[in-house]
Amino acid sequence: MALQGRKDEALDDYKFTFEFYLDSSAHIEADDRLKRSQSPDDYDETASLTDSIFEYFNENGRTYHAYHAGSYHFPNDEKEVDRLNNQHEILKILLDNRNYLAPLSASNPPLRILDLATGTGRWAIEMGDEFPRSSVIGTDLSPIQPDLVPPNVRFYVDDANDEWQSGRDWHNIDYIHCRVTIGCWDDMASVIRKGFERLRPGGWMESQEPHCDVHCDDREVPVTHGVKRWWDEMCRASAAAGRPLHITPTIKQMYIDAGFVDVHEKVYKIPMNGWPKVPRLKRLGELWHRNVEEGMSGLSYALFHRVNGMQKEEIEVSLVNVRKDLADQKMHIYEKFYVVWGRKPGDPSDAVSVYSSPRSSHSREVPRNIDTTEDDMMQTG
Repeated sequence: MALQGRKDEALDDYKFTFEFYLDSSAHIEADDRLKRSQSPDDYDETASLTDSIFEYFNENGRTYHAYHAGSYHFPNDEKEVDRLNNQHEILKILLDNRNYLAPLSASNPPLRILDLATGTGRWAIEMGDEFPRSSVIGTDLSPIQPDLVPPNVRFYVDDANDEWQSGRDWHNIDYIHCRVTIGCWDDMASVIRKGFERLRPGGWMESQEPHCDVHCDDREVPVTHGVKRWWDEMCRASAAAGRPLHITPTIKQMYIDAGFVDVHEKVYKIPMNGWPKVPRLKRLGELWHRNVEEGMSGLSYALFHRVNGMQKEEIEVSLVNVRKDLADQKMHIYEKFYVVWGRKPGDPSDAVSVYSSPRSSHSREVPRNIDTTEDDMMQTG
């Protein structure tokens, strides 16, 4: 809507006729709002990139990111933004109203925080509020974050699969965070290694990721179960697309292999509907059921269409039994959610000095900020 407003505003005083403007005797007035110090090369590159990132790709009634188009297979439209914001609140309930499990503190706050694949930016914004002395950067392929954010929070359009940015803000980071980013990476182990390299000695990195499978403690989930079949097919399609989903149980080993020490792993169980007896878990299951049900079409469309060649109507027919089995409270299904965090060894005083260099005109970044007990049920590791 904001983008449409800018377009309408730009056309308000645009009196166009071919006869007048293409006449060689006509005077073309320059826009005095442009910065005179800006070089033509810088302007062309920046303007082109800034415009293009808002030109979202439409497919099967959903929109997808424009920057590195096609590399991420989930939508970025308003419906998905709302779902992601609700999902953020559900995960805070799961984590006892915490945004992180790494040992961060207000008495010794992380001065530099990096949130990879920040999505709607809710996590980064809340971290900026919690740690007002910290500098918080969030990166994502889609510029779907709000403009009204704390002054210490900035958002950039960027892809952590690529070479990471240079400059002071991108080195000696105190804390790097990833949440629900499976499906973003062609090689998650590589992203974790990059995070290790950019952390200051003593800094922490944390991954919070769902395991795309369905479980049940009192009986085996049959292979014909709708949700299991859906997840199995999602994992096959994502692997074929080069963005594997079924990797969450291996993240802890990725941290260890990258060189992290004090590596922790905590595994939670999220009921997938309201089958639990404990009221808090029942409510959590109801909320997660809604989250999965509302996201099911959006999560499925691109992968099943691009990889399996299915049309929208065919995909929706295939999801009928998935939704039916998702709501079945006689089958006590749950999804696992992993939190892994680790520390880069060394003393903070060993941090390497890094000098900022001017960003080149072909920078990938576009700034978005102008300025069946409860415990046993929820936690398995």
